[in-house]
Amino acid sequence: MEIRPLEELRAADDLSLAFNPWGLGGRMRPENAAEFQQRQIADCDLAEGVAAGTRDSFERLRTVFAYGVLCYDVYTMVGDQALLIYEQALRDRFMEWCAGTITFRLPQAPDVSYTVTSYDDVKKRSDRMTRQRAKLVVATHAIEFNGMLHGLRLWARTAGLLRGRRSRAVEDALAKLRNYVAHPSGHHVDTPVGAARTVRDLAELINQLWGQATSDGRLYPAPLHREIAVLSWNGSGRARMEPADALTAPDPTEDQESDEYQHVVVRAIPFIPGSRWNDAHWAEFDTRYETTRFPMEYLWGPGTREEARAWLEQERPEVDSVDFTDRVFLVQDHERLLPPMRPAVAAGLPDDERVGIWHAVRADFPDDAFAHVRGSRDSGAGHARRPGDCPACSAEVLGSGSYNEALRAAAAVLGPIEAVQLPSIRLPLSIFWPDRP
Repeated sequence: MEIRPLEELRAADDLSLAFNPWGLGGRMRPENAAEFQQRQIADCDLAEGVAAGTRDSFERLRTVFAYGVLCYDVYTMVGDQALLIYEQALRDRFMEWCAGTITFRLPQAPDVSYTVTSYDDVKKRSDRMTRQRAKLVVATHAIEFNGMLHGLRLWARTAGLLRGRRSRAVEDALAKLRNYVAHPSGHHVDTPVGAARTVRDLAELINQLWGQATSDGRLYPAPLHREIAVLSWNGSGRARMEPADALTAPDPTEDQESDEYQHVVVRAIPFIPGSRWNDAHWAEFDTRYETTRFPMEYLWGPGTREEARAWLEQERPEVDSVDFTDRVFLVQDHERLLPPMRPAVAAGLPDDERVGIWHAVRADFPDDAFAHVRGSRDSGAGHARRPGDCPACSAEVLGSGSYNEALRAAAAVLGPIEAVQLPSIRLPLSIFWPDRP
C-alpha cells in the first residue's frame, strides 16, 4: 500500500469535480463540489420514530457521502452500504411490529407462538418452522417466511407497511442489487448520481416502513393536493383547464367563441412546472372511465361559464388531497378492451352494460391496469392471470370473470362499494384513449 501524505489525502478527486448541476462537463471548484454533493441528500431526513440502529447506520452513510469529493470510490462504498441497510431497516421494523412474539401456522395443527428478544431469535425460529412447512401469521394472512430478505419484503407488504405497485418493482431491483453486494461476483463503480439516488430511495423506504410518506417522493409519495378547476372545450376540439378563481377574471376568449364552450367543474392535480406529478392526460377527462393519469373528481356540469361561476359561488367546494397509489380498477373486455373504470362507477351500470369478461386489477395508474389486461391476452407475455402480483408489470390481479365476480374481487379489498351514477361527460379530443364507446 502506498502511504500518501495528508496534503494529498485532502485534495479533491478530479472525477468527483466533473459532476456538477448541469451534468458532466467542466470542473467545479472543490469547495463548490463539496457543497453541491452534500445538498443532493441534505433533505433525506428520517421520521422521528425510526429505530435507533437504522437511524445511526443511515446518518453514518450521509456523513461519509460528503467525503466522496476527496475520494471518488466513496460513492461506490456508500451505494453498497445503503443496500445493506435496506435489510437492517426491515429487521428493525419487524422487531417493533412483532413486539416480542411471532406466531406460525402449521399444516393441520393449532397456531404456535414464540417469544423473541432479537432478530437472531426470529431467524432461528423461522429456519426451524420453515422445515415444518409452517407459515408466519400476519394479521389474517399466513405467509412463507424464513427470516431472509425475501421473507421480510413479503412480510412488509402483507402488513401494509409498504405501498404502491410501481414501487414494488423498485424494491425488487434493490433486493437484487443488495444480493449482488452481499455476494459479489465482479467489480463495479458507482457514480455520485447513482449513490445519491440509492440513499434517497433508502430514506423513502425507511420512512414508509415507519408510516411517513415522502413529500414529492419518487417511491412512496405523500397524497397529492387537488384544487378546484374548470375544464372547458368547444366544438372545434379546443380544450383548456383553469383554476376556479380564473372564472372571476375576464373570459380569455372572444365573446362569440366563448358561447360555444362547455364547462365542467372538477377536483384535479394542479399543473406545477417541473413537478413529476403533472397530469399529461388531463384533457382525456371522462366521468365514466379513468382516463386521466391521476384521480380527477367530477363536481358539476356541463354548462356555460356564467352557470359554472354561479355554482362555485354558491357551493364553494373545498380542495383535498388524494393518494393515487394502489388504486383498484375494473377493466371490461367486450368486443374490444375498454378503458379502466372505478368500481363505484361500474357498480352503477345498468344490466345491459355488464356483459363480457371483467378484470379487477390493482395498479397505481389506469394505463398500468389496461396494459396488464391487454398483455394477459397473450399467454407468452408472462402476465399473471390468477390473483397475485404480476411478474411482468406493475399490477396486481384481484380477480377475473363475470361482472359480479370482478366486482366481488374489488369489494374484497375495498370493502362495500357504493354505486355512483354520473352524467356521461368527456372532453371530445382524445389522444391517449381514443377507443371509447
